[in-house]
Amino acid sequence: MNKAEVKCVHCGEPNPEHWFYCRICGKQAAQNKYTSNLWMRTERGKRSDIEFSTMSINDSISSMNQKLN
Repeated sequence: MNKAEVKCVHCGEPNPEHWFYCRICGKQAAQNKYTSNLWMRTERGKRSDIEFSTMSINDSISSMNQKLN
């Protein structure tokens, strides 16, 4: 694809300089080339019993202290 054919995927404006964000609409000018998925390929990554949650740092510290006592 030559430089004249490169366009923003949102507004269609030409993007011959290949800016990451469109200079006209301000959105990402092109589709991602790589996926943002994370694949873990280690033995540790195969575990399925891991649970993720959100908690404050103070709650986390309190929880760890209670488990130690």
